[in-house]
Amino acid sequence: MKLGALNPATPSSTVQGSTLHHDSSFWSQLISQVAEQAEFDPRIAVTVAAQESGLNPRALNTTSGAVGIMQLLPATAAELGVNPHDVVENILGGVQYLRQQFAKFGDTAKALAAYNWGPHHVAQAIERWGESWLQHAPTETQQYVNSILSAAGNPSPVVQASPPAAPAVASVVPSPARTNSSPAVELLTQGKLRLLQSVLDAYLLSGILS
Repeated sequence: MKLGALNPATPSSTVQGSTLHHDSSFWSQLISQVAEQAEFDPRIAVTVAAQESGLNPRALNTTSGAVGIMQLLPATAAELGVNPHDVVENILGGVQYLRQQFAKFGDTAKALAAYNWGPHHVAQAIERWGESWLQHAPTETQQYVNSILSAAGNPSPVVQASPPAAPAVASVVPSPARTNSSPAVELLTQGKLRLLQSVLDAYLLSGILS
């Protein structure tokens, strides 16, 4: 992952375990449950996790230090109030961060770009380039946004092959200031969180005993 402005774009080859995890079906179901409870599109959440870590809960980006299935940076995880090494909390943190970026930008493509490139960079690109902001983002971010939207069944933004010579003069898309939201663990009731943790514990135990 690259999560927020705290984490510069990093080649996916530096993520250990980025190929699709052999238990990807279980992890995608768990992520879907968390996203649904958080009222966030589960298709986007699962596809982000697949892009970031290959749905591998033990993935580690050796360059940025991003951790786990949603590739949370330790500093971002601390801001969200989650333990990035706990699988359920890692998922909660990733979904919460996606929700925050969607609330900030009001657009799925911009939220995904913020997850990858950082919200500060996205806001600057919108301010300078207006509606053509994405074509001025790093190639990696363009590919990241388009691949996730395509895989999740959403239309991909159109990006021109050659950016114009001058900045766009369109009015700036407003970016509401980020508010202090509840910690990610508050997205779910404690009962539902315990249930998810119990499901995870049972799954891990079955793997040990099999």
